[in-house]
Amino acid sequence: MNTVASTTMQIIALCRKEWRVAIDTPLAYVIGIAFFIASGFFFGNTLFLVNEADMRGWFGVLPLVLIFFVPAMSMRLLADEHKSGSFELLATLPVSTLTIVWGKFLALFTQLAALIALTLLYPWTLSGLGSIDMGQIWASYIALLLLAGSYAAVCLYASALSRYEVVSYVFGFILLLALFLLLQVATLFPPVVQTVLLTLSPAAHYQSLLRGVMDTGDVMYLLAMTGAFITLCWFELERRRWN
Repeated sequence: MNTVASTTMQIIALCRKEWRVAIDTPLAYVIGIAFFIASGFFFGNTLFLVNEADMRGWFGVLPLVLIFFVPAMSMRLLADEHKSGSFELLATLPVSTLTIVWGKFLALFTQLAALIALTLLYPWTLSGLGSIDMGQIWASYIALLLLAGSYAAVCLYASALSRYEVVSYVFGFILLLALFLLLQVATLFPPVVQTVLLTLSPAAHYQSLLRGVMDTGDVMYLLAMTGAFITLCWFELERRRWN
């Protein structure tokens, strides 16, 4: 029990440290403002151009929007540690590699959750214009958080692959884009291949959750994908640690 409590405190301490760094970095504010502008554009596009008081179109485009922003938020988390040599110092402390990974992931995920929380202004705006299905909207936000968690894990792994932030951004962007395109190109293949691609596509599971039904299979896939990339990140850091 003491070991679990100690590990939890270490993870929280690492998370708080990353939050302090993010708050002191102008890039974090630039990313936050850019995300709010981009998401606001797509929300306004649905509301004013399509003339629909509905958020399904906005939720539908968010997987593509996050492909540009999540790598930017994650690129320095591990790449900067390697470049500055601080990871070697961190590795000498009585902190496990998995604890480091979870601390970094928790920081990135909570920062993404904070950005997503800002968009609650949109359903509040729609509620003033007419009746909306808040149950479906809350279910869609849960689906968005699950997708954001899987994207965060992918990009954290990308950050572990290089000591250069720009290279980590490119790696993260390519990985997310490849996963996103699985859904787009699935129809080009025979039914058997389509099934495999749709099963592996996080966007497909996300779109399924947007129907408002929390299907266990879709939820478990996104959680499993998050866990898989966190494990890959741990393997990569362990390899570097022992080398």
